[in-house]
Amino acid sequence: MNGPCGPFKARRLARSLGFGPIPRQIVAMRLALASALFAISAALAGAQQVTPLYAALDPYAAYQLGVSASMDANISSASAMDASLMRAAQYDPTQLARGRLAYAAITAAQSPAFIAGIQARVRAAGRAAVLRQLQRDPTYARRRPPGAVEASALVLSSMAADVARLRAAATHYESIGNSIGGAAWNTPLDPAHRQVRDEQLHALAAQAPALAPDLTARIHVGAGAGSPLRDHDAFGGVGFWDALAGRASATPLPDHIQLRRDRAGVMDRALTLGALVVINATPAERARAVAALDDPPTRTCLAMEQLEFRQCASVSHSPDEDAFCLAQHGFSGVAECFSAMIQ
Repeated sequence: MNGPCGPFKARRLARSLGFGPIPRQIVAMRLALASALFAISAALAGAQQVTPLYAALDPYAAYQLGVSASMDANISSASAMDASLMRAAQYDPTQLARGRLAYAAITAAQSPAFIAGIQARVRAAGRAAVLRQLQRDPTYARRRPPGAVEASALVLSSMAADVARLRAAATHYESIGNSIGGAAWNTPLDPAHRQVRDEQLHALAAQAPALAPDLTARIHVGAGAGSPLRDHDAFGGVGFWDALAGRASATPLPDHIQLRRDRAGVMDRALTLGALVVINATPAERARAVAALDDPPTRTCLAMEQLEFRQCASVSHSPDEDAFCLAQHGFSGVAECFSAMIQ
């Protein structure tokens, strides 16, 4: 039919009104737009996945990178010593304590035996039931899943490695302090300069440096992404922070590492959070994860060390005394705060 409403005239009318066949270019543009929207949605979903454990981890990683930079720095001037002071001061005690626990949790999630144990419990009892057990019983992740012993050993090794690194940094700066007494640049500090420096050290307490995207990708790892049992430079391995900074790790660890009995709750929370990582429940369990990351004893200890570090720097008279402030309160004191968990 080709009457007033026949197919031919209908097609002409549709084209005149803009309802005709869609040109290939427009189809391609719409497909590209849909792909872009999908990519944006995926990126937003990925951003949600990094919280809260990975968000807590970032300040701790930034601090460890600062330790590496200070250990490798060429301290041949007063300004170089000042830079080390700034790096040592740049952490928030609460964030650093939370980051240490976040690192322990994600390290636990690198244990193959622990991953298999958690997954076995999920298959046997169901995901919802395992989540309820993790919520009701703080010791469940340490006692029930096979593989918890391996995960605990990984966490303890990582804790001991971090403490050993800080003690090595303390020894390094104590040696610097002893060696620069007769250096031409080891002169009395100008009072005006010291006052400005004191203000900067105080301000840095709330200014954790941002991580470069390539470094973020190396620390925001999922369960089983690292292999610290085989590779000490992998995430959670005893040489990870040195490897992340591109430096060799030669810090010896003690032969026997144990968790202090009065800090058993720290391991319980680390393994509980690690279990949440394994079953990919940390975004949904955000409130619980945020609460579990709080570590009041470590937070209080770090706050005191940071205060004593600033006080030491404020009364220092020369760069060699600055070096001793770094050794005692910038590194050794922080190491003691973290070593209170292990023996």
